[in-house]
Parts: sequence; C-alpha cells; structure tokens
Amino acid sequence: MKTTLLLWSTASIFSLLSLVPCTFASDLGEARSAYQTHIIKPMKSPQSFAKEQPPTGVKEISYVSGNLHLKAWISALPSSGNKVPAVVFLHGGFSFSADDWSAANGFIKAGYVLLMPQLRSENGGDGNFELFGGEVDDALAAGTYLKGIPQIDSKRIYLAGHSVGGSLAILSAEMNSPFRAVAAYSGYAHLPDWIIHFKNLAPFNVEQEDEMKIRDPYRYTSTVKIPIYLFSESENNLFISTNTDFCKLVAKYSICRHEVIPGNHESMIAPSVAKTIALFNDFAK
Repeated sequence: MKTTLLLWSTASIFSLLSLVPCTFASDLGEARSAYQTHIIKPMKSPQSFAKEQPPTGVKEISYVSGNLHLKAWISALPSSGNKVPAVVFLHGGFSFSADDWSAANGFIKAGYVLLMPQLRSENGGDGNFELFGGEVDDALAAGTYLKGIPQIDSKRIYLAGHSVGGSLAILSAEMNSPFRAVAAYSGYAHLPDWIIHFKNLAPFNVEQEDEMKIRDPYRYTSTVKIPIYLFSESENNLFISTNTDFCKLVAKYSICRHEVIPGNHESMIAPSVAKTIALFNDFAK
C-alpha cells in the first residue's frame, strides 16, 4: 500500500507569500521555452514505491516524453468500432501505486479509457525529479499517446489530477495540449508558496526567479487554454481561498469553476471524480 505523502494537507501552516497576480507578455509555454530548469541536485523522486502488477484488464505501456521512455497503466480499450473518451489521471504524491489507480476507477465505470502515467523519475523510471518542471511535459505527452490510439475520440481526451497531480493539471491547462478540459482536485494554484515551504524537496535553486516563474500558475491566468474545474477539500481554508481567487482571474479569459468538496485530502477524491465525469460528459452533448 502506498504511504500517503502528507504535503498538501499541511499547507495551512504557512502564510501566503503573495497572491497578487502578475502580468507578463509571454504565456507559460513561451516562458518554459525561454528558460530551461537548471537541476543542481540530480535525484529520483523523493517518495518510496513498491513494484506492483496491473490488475486484470489493465496494461502497463510505455510512452515517450522528449528523450524519456516512461511507463503508464491503461485500462482496456473497446473492442467495438465506436470511439470512446479518455482521461489522463495524474496521481498524488511523487510515486505511483495501485491505490492511485483504484481512486480513479470511477472513470472506467463511466465508459472512459483511463491512463495513469508514471512521471519522470517516479518508481525508478527515466529522468530526474524536477518538482513541477518537466513533469508538465510528461502529462502532455501522456495525452498525446492517447491521441494516437484509434479507439480514442481525439476530441474527448481530458486531464484530471489529485494533490501534486492537481497542481500539475493546473499548469497543464496553461499549455497547448491535446486535452479538451482539465479537473484539479486539491491542486494549489500558487505553487511558489508551497515550494518555498518545502524547499528541501526542490532539486533547483528556489531563489532563482526564473525557476519560480515557470512553476507559478498565477502568472499566466490569462493564457489558460481550456475549461478548468477546481475542487478543494472543505478542511483546507487556504486552498479554498487561493483557488477561489485563481478561478476568478481565469474566468475572465476561459471557463473556470471552483467547488468546495466536504471532507479531507483523501475523502474528497471520489465525489470529485463523480462530479468531473458529469462535467466531462457535457462535452459529448
């Protein structure tokens, strides 16, 4: 069983550094192209993992992100000729487990193909840990992999994520991507606060402004590309206030909805998945 990495649930112990939105000429994609993160502490993901086999009906596949060959689990593809929607789900924490897969199983029951990627350096995989850097590229690459499957409706590929995965989903919404819409569960929209508080995890220099610029969704609210749905647990007031403000800014340029889900960091996942399915299903109408 995966040991829960209690990072986001402790966020309320630190104060906000700044919630004033910044205006920049470039969008996140341009900022990431102009500055490549500089890893000063090459390392694998900081969370332990266990080698697990996919459950019945689930395959482990490889997908390519840049020059990295990464792994993912994918649910069974339909045998009929009808194209189906699909979801890339970004797990919480910094390692992948069967528990993460089970948490997102509702998508499969609703008729979606589910793909859950291991991101760079996770579970002993290729690449170095970048803490909200290259992992964004991996999320986009997982969506591109789905786009190449004939049974998948390329116009109905979505992204969802929880906790760390939720924050990566928010960043991904500000990039050009194959995703129709994004849902983030307990993601945090002002990542520099979080990174500074947990700077011991950062493999880069947290005092380097450019490193923070490419990891701060607040800087690029005007460049959100697709509808984004944020869900925050009721037990974390900091996340509620931050994500509410972020969504108000995004809503000036794109569709953004924020909903508070009763419960804690883990119990909010199942109801968030159910609500996300209903929202994603609307795109088929």
